[in-house]
Amino acid sequence: MSVAPTEHPNAARMREVAGSVARGDIATALQHFPDDVVWFTPAGGGGEGVYRGRDGLARFFGRLADRSNGTMRPDVDEVLGSDDHVVIFLHITARRGDDELDVTVAHFATAAPSGFTRNWFLPDDVAAWNRFFG
Repeated sequence: MSVAPTEHPNAARMREVAGSVARGDIATALQHFPDDVVWFTPAGGGGEGVYRGRDGLARFFGRLADRSNGTMRPDVDEVLGSDDHVVIFLHITARRGDDELDVTVAHFATAAPSGFTRNWFLPDDVAAWNRFFG
């Protein structure tokens, strides 16, 4: 008898976030984060580096949409989840004129009943990320 693997509920919630962002439904994605969310990104790309609160996180996603002219697409490669943490690996592409972005991002998050409280968003090519979104 084989047992089908099941995904941890926090991993499933993070997949929902990625799916909402891919559809451009940021309001739904934000429901998975508490009011006091903290989101860390690499500094140097013209962004804030640290985004605080849902308003800050909405600003982060808005900046990505604006700078990519709405072309940014996150595709889920893998999600690992436990009671306290989630890691999602995303393949992100975007295009703006002749400029293209193609990176893998590791997004680490602490999980709580209120949502993903602390988040680290780390592209594998920070220079390309900052060039494109800066």
